[in-house]
Amino acid sequence: MEPIPTSIVALLPSLPPSLLPSLPQSGQVISTRVDLFPKAYTDRLMSLQDSVEPIPTSVVKAVVRQDLLEGEPLQNLFKEFDEIPLGSASIAQVHRAVLRDGREVAVKVQRPSEEPKLRGDIANLKA
Repeated sequence: MEPIPTSIVALLPSLPPSLLPSLPQSGQVISTRVDLFPKAYTDRLMSLQDSVEPIPTSVVKAVVRQDLLEGEPLQNLFKEFDEIPLGSASIAQVHRAVLRDGREVAVKVQRPSEEPKLRGDIANLKA
């Protein structure tokens, strides 16, 4: 097998997700399959595991209010809602929160722009 050109491998993680909507998800999967893919690819794609910019907290709270609380204030359900996410990935991110009754929960919020991309990816896979 020929060595993978370094310039191509270096380019993979820097491609904008808008060009290839499924690149982050595909790259994350490929990076974990060192048994199937060349090490040069898996090593470079590993950065996709943890280099996703978080969704702004204001957007996260707006999504929670709209989708979970039907427009009601967060305080109606949560005693606390952490501003800093526990984790941020290509499709969603997770925030720690405390319900009004004191139970600690994780709130997972899908990136607002991801649903149309995911539907398109699924349609392409079916075609």
